[in-house]
Amino acid sequence: MAHILVIDDDPDIRRLLSTYFQDQGHQVFSAEDGAHGIGMAVQRQPDVVILDIDMPVLDGHSTLRVIQSNPQISGIPVVVLTAHHTPQIEEAMRKAGCAGFVSKPFDLDQLDRTVTNSLEAGRV
Repeated sequence: MAHILVIDDDPDIRRLLSTYFQDQGHQVFSAEDGAHGIGMAVQRQPDVVILDIDMPVLDGHSTLRVIQSNPQISGIPVVVLTAHHTPQIEEAMRKAGCAGFVSKPFDLDQLDRTVTNSLEAGRV
């Protein structure tokens, strides 16, 4: 069982992912923006983070930079899940340290595979 943190401003996405991954036997926490997500990551130490890019308060780019620069959470793999998919954005997020990238609208099986691959790679 993995601990998964979902950071997304869309409550429907948070609910969908929580239900899906809980049904897979994982424990899921969620946050509605990057600022809350970072605090939750420090507090809960999840095994993987699923991160949206376009959010209020602290967007996904900034959130990923903070996660990567904080020694308490920098080893947690981050899977980006976004509607803003361009090759440039994907490249920038990968260079910033994301472990996986999935575009919205998304296929739950594809997201599950990406999360599983990130979990199997383990903490860096």
